[in-house]
Amino acid sequence: NADTAMYHAKNSGGNRYQFFNESMNKEAVHRLQVESLIRHGLREDSFSVFYQPKISISTGKVAGMEALVRFETPAKGIISPAVFIPMSEETGQIIDIGEIVLRKACFATKKWVDAGLFSGRVAVNLSAVQFTQPNLVSLIESILTESNLPAKYLELEITEGTVMNAPQKAIETMQQIRDLGIHLSLDDFGTGYSSLAYLKKFPLNTLKIDKAFVDDIEASEQGRNMVATIVTIAHNLDMQVVAEGVETNQQLDFLATLGCEQLQGYLYSKPLPTKN
Repeated sequence: NADTAMYHAKNSGGNRYQFFNESMNKEAVHRLQVESLIRHGLREDSFSVFYQPKISISTGKVAGMEALVRFETPAKGIISPAVFIPMSEETGQIIDIGEIVLRKACFATKKWVDAGLFSGRVAVNLSAVQFTQPNLVSLIESILTESNLPAKYLELEITEGTVMNAPQKAIETMQQIRDLGIHLSLDDFGTGYSSLAYLKKFPLNTLKIDKAFVDDIEASEQGRNMVATIVTIAHNLDMQVVAEGVETNQQLDFLATLGCEQLQGYLYSKPLPTKN
């Protein structure tokens, strides 16, 4: 019990004391259960990919889509990404999950492109753990070869926190990915630790505005000014802009006046499976 309390103290930032309580045991048991479910899910192919369309604001047509992982178990039902993704990042299981999502997304996109159903890019998220793997670029390259998907149809999304841990190393990795012909997008811009000094050095194609900022469009003038500033920064750096979590026509109209290129959100569609 003292050992458990010590780890809670460390995880809270250290330099403090922590009394043990029973909820800590419950939390530890829950963590073990989720980790076990993930391990079983990897063996049983329980991770599927849903796709949320990205809509061109100027044409109203599908310009791309984001691949989003879903985890459904026979006994526990659907496990929330908010639960299993942070856990899998801690345990390293996110490396296997990420590879599954990338492979499934590339093979599905290849089918849609060949059938003439899709001509945009599929965006796949890279976690911070995946991004630091030494074989990342070779893995991406091999999956593109396996699926026969041309690199121009793939986009990889990374977060601010991922690239700001070691910016110089991140730039090298990002450049290797760009050299393959793959687009790069910075996800959740403005919610992490991004430095404008580094932002101009990152070889990015797209900046994504986080839903929290999009929600503020209707809330306040300050919120609208913040979104306008992000769009201006992106355009000045020759990047396109995707707004996430767009749910109302008022948000759409404001984004259109700013010249924002794409939107993603429930106004058009929730994430969808490959087959209904």
